[in-house]
Amino acid sequence: MSDVAVFPPKGSSLGLQSFSREVAEAAWDSISPPEFAGGALPRGDGQTVLLIPGFLAGDWTMRRLRAFLAGLGYRVETARVFFNPGPTAGMIAQLDAALLRLAHRGKVNLIGQSLGGVLARSLALRHPQSVRRVVTMCSPIRFPVTTPLEPFAQMLAPFHDAKWVALRHEIAGPLPVPVTAIYSIDDGIVDWRQCVQDEAPGCDNIRVRGAHTVVGSNPQAQAAIAFALARG
Repeated sequence: MSDVAVFPPKGSSLGLQSFSREVAEAAWDSISPPEFAGGALPRGDGQTVLLIPGFLAGDWTMRRLRAFLAGLGYRVETARVFFNPGPTAGMIAQLDAALLRLAHRGKVNLIGQSLGGVLARSLALRHPQSVRRVVTMCSPIRFPVTTPLEPFAQMLAPFHDAKWVALRHEIAGPLPVPVTAIYSIDDGIVDWRQCVQDEAPGCDNIRVRGAHTVVGSNPQAQAAIAFALARG
């Protein structure tokens, strides 16, 4: 997130109105009853899923997705992130340790929201032998990132790991594991076009409707995740 574009970009739907909607959606999501995807969804068989929260967020922001996946029979773990400052050396080491700890039981599915998905992709590049599949949710993989969170990204950029930043463009390329990228054209935090990966074997792009901040509670996204994990 240290490489940030001018906001809003020409031709983008991002702006004050979309950002205000995101704030309202996040506030409502924190107090409203959960709404899970309905219908017959494929179930897990105890496989491990590691959830990685987005920029400036923590594990608590993914509680509804965690409950949904646990209800399908997955072993859902968090990276024990209270606050995600971006790709600092400490954050990278923390995610590496979480993945390798869980991988002793078998390959791990990685699901990341926003910047968490970018970090999940980089984890798969470093530890392909430990990762079964990556699912990203509204994760901008193409730099520079267009976002109203630019002031926070610039403020924290000096703390980001220089080696990670230097390799950030490789994250958008082909990964050694299957990847599902979920994006929303209603995204009010990042330009949805930056969340779409190139078409390739093992790579899927799935469009949903809804806000960036609550994609983990989005029934369309939840259903897409269930089917992606079932494919292996």
